[in-house]
Amino acid sequence: MAKEKQHIPPFTFIDLFAGLGGFHQALSALGGRCLFASELKEDLQHLYSLNFPNVVIKGDITKVDIEKDIPHHDVLCGGFPCQPFSKAGNQEGFNDAQGRGNMFDYIMKIVHHHRPKFVFLENVANLKTHDEGNTWKVIEKKLKDAEYLVYESILSPHEFGYPQHRKRIYIVAIREDLRMPEYKFPEPNNAVCDIHTVIDEADTNVQMIKQETRHQLDIWEEFLHHDAAYLHH
Repeated sequence: MAKEKQHIPPFTFIDLFAGLGGFHQALSALGGRCLFASELKEDLQHLYSLNFPNVVIKGDITKVDIEKDIPHHDVLCGGFPCQPFSKAGNQEGFNDAQGRGNMFDYIMKIVHHHRPKFVFLENVANLKTHDEGNTWKVIEKKLKDAEYLVYESILSPHEFGYPQHRKRIYIVAIREDLRMPEYKFPEPNNAVCDIHTVIDEADTNVQMIKQETRHQLDIWEEFLHHDAAYLHH
């Protein structure tokens, strides 16, 4: 007998540092309704509005009135700026000169005011080890001090069969008074990644790539499969 899907009742959420709306896509597929979104970059705001026309999206989160502009919600989600913690950047963390490192504090202001049931966050994997682990300790402590249970895991799409290597830290915080069972992240199933699963071979509105580029992609595909097989041993 097929395993029945767990029923998830309707819920509301807000989408911070929304980008193109990855969190929105996932949560709306589970029955969630987005009440508010915020994204600093104007081009991404425009694309978000095209993807989700029924949601009013604001700009700079630091200029948003937390009480008047943000409605009460069940879930707060957001991929707060990762540049201060990325290995590709200066790794200045909370001391980032452009102020991106303190965006987590704005998240916490919203959390303290609206007390959402759940907080879903994501960032670069380096967040966990930045500043010898002190950055993560600060984030974890602030969430725990706000009376949330905190869980984290570093995962990548390729571990679940999606053709993208992108390790990220995912943070789930659950309000303590809900008294929910311990949260467990999904275990990687290490399904085989195949770029062709996301390519529409029948599409005619395409730009052909050079044969040399095709050859390079084939080499990368072989390398990834060999790498995955090596890790399994």
